[in-house]
Amino acid sequence: MPYKLFLVLLVVLSSFARSGASQDNPTPKDGWFVVKATDQDNNLVFITANRSYKNYAHKSEYPWCLAINIPIVKQNRNGHPTDEEAVILNATQDIIATTLEQAGPVQYVGRVTVKGYREVYYYVADPEKMSVALTKLTKKRQPRAWEYQMEQDEEWKRVAPFFKEAAN
Repeated sequence: MPYKLFLVLLVVLSSFARSGASQDNPTPKDGWFVVKATDQDNNLVFITANRSYKNYAHKSEYPWCLAINIPIVKQNRNGHPTDEEAVILNATQDIIATTLEQAGPVQYVGRVTVKGYREVYYYVADPEKMSVALTKLTKKRQPRAWEYQMEQDEEWKRVAPFFKEAAN
């Protein structure tokens, strides 16, 4: 086979391999937005979510909603984190995210910050693996205490309100 033809074939095959790899990873592109709202008690709420999950085609592969609640200790007047507290919350969230990603496939949909706490939402494929990983993590010292709950939510109803104001 001539050398140039071999190079062309190699480039074409590597393109197919790269496109196949991206199909194996169903994480959508980033499309982050922030919505300012109020809760039932008229408290300020910030929803930060990835709008690419609004019509996500792989929801059935991640049927478990993992909600992580992190209390806000140092609050400003509206119950949201001070700048110093935001650093601690973000560090805590990063530790949790790293643990989850190491445990298996996970989709980070977004977070809600309300008076007194931040709730972070993931969808996972294997709740047992995630629960084992999080339980181990809770036994280690953390920048901020937190708790989690996991429930089956095949249609992603728990986060559907995030996307009511999201543009497609």
